[in-house]
Amino acid sequence: MISRTKNIAVIGTFLLGIWLWTLPSYAQPRPDFPGPRGGMSGEGTGMALPMLLRGANLTVDQKAQVQQIMTNHRATFRDLFSQLRAAQDQMANKLFASGKLQEADLTPEVQKISQLRNQLAEEGLRVVLEIRGILTPEQLAKASQLKSQMESLHGQMRNLWGPDRPERR
Repeated sequence: MISRTKNIAVIGTFLLGIWLWTLPSYAQPRPDFPGPRGGMSGEGTGMALPMLLRGANLTVDQKAQVQQIMTNHRATFRDLFSQLRAAQDQMANKLFASGKLQEADLTPEVQKISQLRNQLAEEGLRVVLEIRGILTPEQLAKASQLKSQMESLHGQMRNLWGPDRPERR
């Protein structure tokens, strides 16, 4: 029984380490997408923001404003992502160091990672709100319509995969 528990712990630690090792590459900001991974911390509508903006038919002036908003926030995103990578590296170093390790040993790193992710989400929200502020009511309505259509398509795709496919939200 102890051997099985130990094996599960080793496998779990290994998988967590791989996840932490690959996570920074997913967290890289893309220059053509607003915010981290497309906006609000890379989740939900934030990922679709560029597509929604394209569908809203921005004017030349609005496109320039969006670019300026992105330029204004780029340094903050870079700094936060750099700090996040460092915190994840510290956690990975602890995970793969020799010796005993308990959950409490990782609490400072987990808290730092959580704090940085929250800051990224807040910065992404600021970006999205600033961009939203330059849209006309008609453009907002069009973006809302496109968002609904995309949600419908995602639902159809989930249905195609069937009930055995886990949800990814």
